Amino acid sequence: MLRYLGSGVRRFGLYPIPPHQRADWEFFAVIRGRCASLLSNTKAPVLRECHLWVFPPETAHGWFAPGTSCCHVAVFHFAHVPPLVDRIARQHGHLDAPLTAAQARRLASLERDLRRPFEYVTERSQLLFEKAALELALLALAPISFATDETQSDLAVRKVEACLRWYSDHMSEQPKLEHVAQAVHVSPSHLRRLFWQARRENPLCAFTKLRLERAMELLSHSSLKLDAIASKCGFSSAADFCRVFKNYNNVTPDAWRRSKPGPYTEPAATG
Repeated sequence: MLRYLGSGVRRFGLYPIPPHQRADWEFFAVIRGRCASLLSNTKAPVLRECHLWVFPPETAHGWFAPGTSCCHVAVFHFAHVPPLVDRIARQHGHLDAPLTAAQARRLASLERDLRRPFEYVTERSQLLFEKAALELALLALAPISFATDETQSDLAVRKVEACLRWYSDHMSEQPKLEHVAQAVHVSPSHLRRLFWQARRENPLCAFTKLRLERAMELLSHSSLKLDAIASKCGFSSAADFCRVFKNYNNVTPDAWRRSKPGPYTEPAATG
């Protein structure tokens, strides 16, 4: 799910952004000009041009550029990313990759192409968002070498992904773990082992995240009431939905819906 989309000129020398955590995954590309990422634990920032960064939600980061220089950027925030990106970005703290001039132009074009489906969300929009997330993921992973032979870890990932797809299609039915395991032809205990091997989490936690992501999509792009959203996302009641949502996000669904971020604007110059 695409949560934020932005592009344009940034003057990080005049208006630097100090390190802070985002609520979503951030793909940040500098298309023209130069800027540097600021991490809370870094040494001197390194200026980059034609570059892509990927930051997990809990990674505090900001942006810097020298003097009055400006740069042109394209920014994409996603609720979730492909599992391989999730795993490797968390292992390294973040990902970054150089872009060719053609790739930089492509990301600028991608941001423009997504504007209308982002502003007027339809079922087709979700497919475009997933396609964009995959394209960005492949660019971010390009500098990393991978073994070609399938390992036990790869097999676990494939089985877990099949499980999550099935659960996503049936979450409104509130299936029990035994039913999910049966659908992908494994035992509940083996399913727990696969999830730990592939994602370092238990399946119930992963299912809860899926339900919350679906709920956030409905909160963002529909006027459905909380009891209807709870039903569609596999919660037993609106009260149960609100309790779990606040547990994970430290805010109620209604408050989260009201705080959906708007477009980026630079602060007004003073003096």
